[in-house]
Amino acid sequence: MISIEFEYKIVSKVATLVVKKQINSLFLTVLTVLIMLIIVNVAANAASVNHYISAHHYSPSTITKQIWKGFPHYKYRHGKGKPEGVVVHETGNPNSTIFDEIAYMKKNYRNAFVHSFVDDDHIINIANTDYLCWGVGYPGNARFIQFEQIEMHSKKSFAHEVENAAYYTAYLLDEYNLKPNDAVYDGKGTVWSHGSVAKYMGGSDHTDPVGYYKKAGKKYFHKAYTMSQFYQLVLTNYKNIE
Repeated sequence: MISIEFEYKIVSKVATLVVKKQINSLFLTVLTVLIMLIIVNVAANAASVNHYISAHHYSPSTITKQIWKGFPHYKYRHGKGKPEGVVVHETGNPNSTIFDEIAYMKKNYRNAFVHSFVDDDHIINIANTDYLCWGVGYPGNARFIQFEQIEMHSKKSFAHEVENAAYYTAYLLDEYNLKPNDAVYDGKGTVWSHGSVAKYMGGSDHTDPVGYYKKAGKKYFHKAYTMSQFYQLVLTNYKNIE
């Protein structure tokens, strides 16, 4: 005959196993939920910059003209008011503001200057785009309108700046009756990075804004932003202008 003590031990062991199984099951459930939340959060953060801009219904800033008369007026190679495309730059200075950059450029324009500056809240045109500027060297200067982007330091401000830059690029293309054409990968087109001008035309060894886009994209969206993605945003803005 099985003793009461023995029966108690069996029941106790069974109960312990059941409790352990329930605890393990609960732990696995909680762990699964946490993993899913992490995956969802990472996926949300990794959403493309362009999708983020669209989802938040960002609209571009108003273009402000603050033309400074001190810049020289030299015609493009095909004449006044006949640029062949737009070059996108980035200042490479993480500590400056758009107003700092504009003030510096006015003082040092004999070395280099661009037509406009863009940040998350401004699109400021300081040099007449009917005439060339000195931003990429020879022969690009005689062909392209050029603008600089200020380095941003948050997810929201970077997205706003990229939208402003894409809109301004589209606006300039429309203003000068130029069709969007990505020149970054073949050196032929109307939308250029400084890096692509240097690669296909020479004039400098600069690569901007590629490094800035890559770094900011990874930092704020967990995925590098590229000129190809920027070009798609230009197309979206160009269609909206039309």
